[in-house]
Amino acid sequence: MSDLPGDLVEEILCRVPATSLSQLRYTCKQWNNIFNNRTFTRKHSDKAAKQFQVLMLKHNEVCMMSVNFCGVPSIEIKGEYGLTNPQATFEIFQVSHCEGLLLCTNRRYSRIVVWNPCTGETNWLRPRKRGWSCVLGSYQDKNYGGNSYKILSFPDGKYKRFAIYEINTKVWKTLDVTLDCKLECFDYGKSLKGKTYWFAFDKNEEQLGMFLVSFDYTREIFERLLLPCLCRYYEAFSVSVVREEKLSVLLQNGDASKTEIWVTNKIDNDTKVVSWSKFLTVDLKAQLCIGGFTNFLVDEEKKFIVVCQCSLLGDFPIKQVVYIGGEDNKVIQVYSGYTSSLQCLFYYVPSLTQISCVSNSKTWLSSKLIPFMFSLLFLDGKTRQYLNNNNKIMFTC
Repeated sequence: MSDLPGDLVEEILCRVPATSLSQLRYTCKQWNNIFNNRTFTRKHSDKAAKQFQVLMLKHNEVCMMSVNFCGVPSIEIKGEYGLTNPQATFEIFQVSHCEGLLLCTNRRYSRIVVWNPCTGETNWLRPRKRGWSCVLGSYQDKNYGGNSYKILSFPDGKYKRFAIYEINTKVWKTLDVTLDCKLECFDYGKSLKGKTYWFAFDKNEEQLGMFLVSFDYTREIFERLLLPCLCRYYEAFSVSVVREEKLSVLLQNGDASKTEIWVTNKIDNDTKVVSWSKFLTVDLKAQLCIGGFTNFLVDEEKKFIVVCQCSLLGDFPIKQVVYIGGEDNKVIQVYSGYTSSLQCLFYYVPSLTQISCVSNSKTWLSSKLIPFMFSLLFLDGKTRQYLNNNNKIMFTC
């Protein structure tokens, strides 16, 4: 491909799945420069086929999950994505995800890392306040073009103070915003198209029942979104993102015997009205315990849901149970175990998304590449000359 025009090379590469491209990053100087170009990463995001994976947080590791809906439904928990960890004591306790990036915090909320599992890029930072929850979101960045990323942080149970961290500028600032309702402590928020969504309620307007609250990372304001059904309080509830296009909610009314799954229309930056349609009704009342942590995924094509229910046994460990339910109203338990981290089940699309728009030569020098560079120092002159002449490496020794 070295004889092809640069524009044609880009057109070819922007259609190759991200997981394959990440392995080719250091093949030659030209390709590495292409992958570092934000224009190319945006083009790749638009044109490359989406590779949807199901990820699950288990025993402080981000694991891949294979879901089988054929015959007797089942799941298989596969290998982990390896986080390059400069601190051996860091264990993932909570994960927030947005556009191919993961925001991971430890149990004490004293350390944060933004991580692209596909490329291996990481950005380690300290929280604004120890013990504050954090979520990751995107915003329209006019300075760099396309999306950039921010971290919203606030103390658990107290929603009067908010701070935001802009990854490009590496600066924390206090937000001058007021939240006139209470976020649910069992709901850690889901991010979609520049907003993060939580369940909430307002004691001063109890007739409204529960609703969704979103934080807009571009305008840095909170907004409300009504749920499809008016209910003062749900015994079980959860919000999920459907293939980076839609929102979905799981609602279990205390007076009803069924659990309802609702899905919105497609949401993008130009969406003015969000509407709901009922996707599925299943009998999950016996499985969903009150006060438990619930995550779920929707498969619109196959008409199935995957539900992960966690309940605390004292402080730790956390009992983790996974169910699969379908339109035939059959609910099957497919996994049961214990974990030391908060439940997290989500669709993940591997991408070339860059964490920061500001170049940093250290970010691409992963721990796996450093031993390789060191070994090059001991190559004989003929071998090094061959590698350079054939564009097998991107630097000289």
